[in-house]
Amino acid sequence: MSFQLNPNFKKSLLKFIYASTIVASLVLVMDITLFDIPNINQNPLIRQNQLQFWICIYFLFDFFLLFLLSDHKYSYLKRYGILILISIPYINIFEYYNINISHQSFYLLKFLPILRGTIGLFLLAKLLINNKITGLFVSYIALFFSIAYLQTLIFFIFENGINPDVKTYGDVLWWASMTATTLGSNIIPITTAGKISTVILAITGITIFPIFTVYITSLVQNLNHQRNISE
Repeated sequence: MSFQLNPNFKKSLLKFIYASTIVASLVLVMDITLFDIPNINQNPLIRQNQLQFWICIYFLFDFFLLFLLSDHKYSYLKRYGILILISIPYINIFEYYNINISHQSFYLLKFLPILRGTIGLFLLAKLLINNKITGLFVSYIALFFSIAYLQTLIFFIFENGINPDVKTYGDVLWWASMTATTLGSNIIPITTAGKISTVILAITGITIFPIFTVYITSLVQNLNHQRNISE
């Protein structure tokens, strides 16, 4: 059974949950960008990861809360069950049991909860934006920036120290901007992971940018249609 709540209260509660999920993900992004990336060549397990742990705990709590609020629990589990897998605090579990992992694996696991925030942003856009076209556009833009950010992190982890053209995270941002816009970058990936990231980012750019053009065209057509009606 789902909780029988007032529809307006339920909608407000869902907004709060989705917004909190996004804020938690942004905090994690800042933590990774400001503290982990500058020290990426050091042993990552030296640093305490309590922030990651509590963010993951919140994500698990918010999943089960949304499950209880759902009117169709089986459909919810079928559609969003993967959120459990990307919300588990793997790093803290490995630390607790003294399981050694490579620093590449460490960062890949640390990136997983960021995906939870992306999905939260999709759901919040769907809830707040009545216009389906605008809601879809916002969702695609969120997806693009999430994928782009994740690919820059993966590219930096695997290429830094191996690729002579990748000295700082700024170099990777240049690579990402040129790759996503399909202009081509002077930074050529060396590792397998770097090559895969380049392909994923290029395909994402090719897919997303036409959607931006279609959205602008749709807005112009709607404005012209409304102006013709008013005249």
